[in-house]
Amino acid sequence: MTAKKKNITVLIVDDEPDIIELMEEEFRYFGYDTLTAICGNDAIKILESNTVQVVVSDYKMPNGNGMFLLSYVNKLINPPVFFFVSGQADVSMDEAMKAGAKKFFSKPFDLEELIMSIEKDLAPLF
Repeated sequence: MTAKKKNITVLIVDDEPDIIELMEEEFRYFGYDTLTAICGNDAIKILESNTVQVVVSDYKMPNGNGMFLLSYVNKLINPPVFFFVSGQADVSMDEAMKAGAKKFFSKPFDLEELIMSIEKDLAPLF
C-alpha cells in the first residue's frame, strides 16, 4: 500500500458495478479516497455535497451520461479534473476533449496508465 495522497478524492462513475469495484480497489491501493456513482445523476448529487478533485466517468450510462456530467462539472467554481473511460466505439474523443475532458481512455484500459495520467495532471497538489 502506498502512502495516502494529500486528501485527493476520486469520484468513479460507471454503470457497471464490476468496473467500479476494480477501479475503486486500484485507486485506494494508490492512496486515493474514492466515491462512486452508477450514473450521472447520482454523481451530481455526490458533487453537490462532497469535495472531489478527480472524476473518472464512463461516457454512455442511463440517467445522465458522461457528457451531461461533464457539462455540470464545467459549471463548478473549482471543477475537478475530468477523465473519460468508455467502451463505446461511436464516442467522439474530440467532442469530449473540446467539452473539457482532460483525457479519454478506451475500455479495456490500463488502470495504472490512467492513475499515472491523473497523477501527472495533479502533480502540483502533491
